[in-house]
Amino acid sequence: MSSRQDGFSGDNKLAINKALTSSVDDNPLGWVCALPKEQTAATAMLDEIHPHLPKPPSDPNTYTLGCIGRHNIVIACLPKGQYGTNSASAVATRMVGTFPSIKVGLLVGIGGGIPPKVRLGDVVVGTPVNQCSGVVQWDLGKAEAEGGFKRTGVLNNPPTALLTALTKLETMHEMSGPKIYQYLDDMGQKWPRLMPKYTRCDSLVDPLSGSDNCARESQHGEGHVHYGLIASGNQVIKDAHFRDNLNKSLGGNILCIEMEAAGLMNNFPYVVIRGICDYADSKKTKSWQEYAAAVAVAYSKELLEYVQPSDVDGERPVKDMLGDVLECVSRTETNVETMKSNFDRKGELDILEWLTPIDYGPQHSDNLKRRQSGTAQWFLDSAIYQAWMSSNKQRLFCPDDITARFLHDKSVGIAYVYCDFRRQNEQSAEALITSLLKQLSQCRPSLPGIVRSLYDRHRHRRTRREFDEISTTLRSVGAMYSRVFIIIDALDECQTSNNCRTRFIKEILNFQATCGGNTFATSRFIPQITERFKDCMTLEVRAHDQDVREYLRSRILQCESRLLASHSEEIQTEITKAVDGMFLLAQLHFDAVKSKKTTKRVKEALKGLAKGSEAYNDAYEDLMQRIEGQDRDSRKLAHDALSWINSATRPLNTLELQHALAVEAESEFDRDNIPFLDDIISVCAGLVTVDEESDVIRLVHYTAQEFFQRTWTRWFSDAHHGIATACVTYLSFDPFKAGPCSTDMDFEARLDTYPLFSYAARNWGHHLVLKDGIS
Repeated sequence: MSSRQDGFSGDNKLAINKALTSSVDDNPLGWVCALPKEQTAATAMLDEIHPHLPKPPSDPNTYTLGCIGRHNIVIACLPKGQYGTNSASAVATRMVGTFPSIKVGLLVGIGGGIPPKVRLGDVVVGTPVNQCSGVVQWDLGKAEAEGGFKRTGVLNNPPTALLTALTKLETMHEMSGPKIYQYLDDMGQKWPRLMPKYTRCDSLVDPLSGSDNCARESQHGEGHVHYGLIASGNQVIKDAHFRDNLNKSLGGNILCIEMEAAGLMNNFPYVVIRGICDYADSKKTKSWQEYAAAVAVAYSKELLEYVQPSDVDGERPVKDMLGDVLECVSRTETNVETMKSNFDRKGELDILEWLTPIDYGPQHSDNLKRRQSGTAQWFLDSAIYQAWMSSNKQRLFCPDDITARFLHDKSVGIAYVYCDFRRQNEQSAEALITSLLKQLSQCRPSLPGIVRSLYDRHRHRRTRREFDEISTTLRSVGAMYSRVFIIIDALDECQTSNNCRTRFIKEILNFQATCGGNTFATSRFIPQITERFKDCMTLEVRAHDQDVREYLRSRILQCESRLLASHSEEIQTEITKAVDGMFLLAQLHFDAVKSKKTTKRVKEALKGLAKGSEAYNDAYEDLMQRIEGQDRDSRKLAHDALSWINSATRPLNTLELQHALAVEAESEFDRDNIPFLDDIISVCAGLVTVDEESDVIRLVHYTAQEFFQRTWTRWFSDAHHGIATACVTYLSFDPFKAGPCSTDMDFEARLDTYPLFSYAARNWGHHLVLKDGIS
């Protein structure tokens, strides 16, 4: 018998378990390393090593499979010689594509410490601090006036399943100390060849140990575990002065500097664990790297003792959260270097902004996040959709609204608009066509020359571009793609004044005829719209029962209510029957049921569910009655919030609304009167929602707006009076009595400090006019 199996020595005490029938569906934890020595430490710390599994030819990653305790582990390392956030993101994304059941992960390896808080051989764990997620991308941002730099690298928090385990582990360390060094001893016994470098540090020298009497004792150095902020970027730092200035710019909260974490955080829910191997200064050496990697891995193993498999099962699969990223990552990787070399990004972004400042990207991203995993597959599999995807010059008309989030093909250009009854002032026919032009232009490797020519022709002469010019330019840019998809959501909400909707549809049809593009439009049944699409493919979009049940099952699990869980099947069945394919009703009905506190009340609510054509109206009536039944303060907060959301001339972001609701008849703004956003959403009983990407707070659906338009005088008859008063009061606060700001920087600071200032200054007169009934 051979003395080697899967490349590992048969003389060690680690069982190489080949009998275990692992599969890619075992809900493994993803484990990403940047260096081979980090991968060595991770592999050596496994309790068992599993056989290799087949992987797609398109995935160049190499995986090590195994387990630690009750957790299956998938380990991947960056390619030899590659570093940084982009490489880490690519490896993690491919890992999730090959192992789609991965839900959480670990990024384990080495990093540079920030003295004197952190010393060589310590462990740093990235955890949320103030407004930061635990990892900040220090080199992502924008240059500002007078040499300033504003960081924009905002990243997601680690998953809850790992954060709660970290809390428990920290407590156990306080009580009984860490097991890190026990695990290092175990690893040295199992893998004797690793012992000199990976499990002992008694021969290593800490250059700071002699300067502050902080020399480590014992063969392991007895390092410490720190929790806090990790700075991540694409640049190796070997300068103590630069390091300290970076730390100072981030409030002195940085514990560690590394090069991979920011590439994963937004698309891969994980925690970063770093062993400290240097101080990110000119004395940076590699002597501590193996030991630092080993202590980080040992800490990770101990952490997994406190991560329950059931907690991991409750997290969403990473692949669902990645969504579009997985399908277009290969295109992004091949294009990014071309874009960097060809683009004068500053000038080209100025031109794109000149075309239109309107950006549907945040709304598109919010829609992707709201997608319920496992639903709408019937739509993608339908013969009509498949025929539309595979042919050119096709139109697909879908009554009712559905986001066209599934349409991605790396060989085509995609542009989309979301018509919105609340944004009609900025959604003229010209604005909509210009937005499509901007999207198709910015997806090219370099800005199309015809767009630059349009800019040069009008910008320098300060002339106004014509609708026909925009249309001609759009057709020219569209012709640069092999295929083009135009997605128009909620076409029925496009304004009809000035013949806007008719002109827009006509131009889209002309574009399709000229460029061979495909059009995907969603709308309610409006005769004027359906007539224009009468010869195209039509697919009625209704929520299938299985989709509704999957949504309800997910909501019940999220509530963590024993009462709802005990009636799960009944709730799913009764609500599914009541909604009759209207997905929003499922949300509204569930919001009504989930507030019940006894079995009797749940059953009564299920029996009284509204059905048929008046179901929306009845559901909104019920929600308003729930609001009316709240305590006085909650009722007032809900009425004021809904008044602003319904009456504002444009959508408000969350800070604007919070300031609006805090205004009192005083000489200064009292920040102690600002209501919490969660309270605002809660008292509104499911009628409002927040778009996370754009931070806009809005009504849950256009049918809610229609309901309030019909019943306005019952709920908000004096809304404009209250809003006008609040705007004038806000503008009269003492800080504004000094007059206009002297510099742009001062003005920006004013807007940051008083978010409602811009809206109040522009719109107080509008509300005053409506308050007095002046035409």
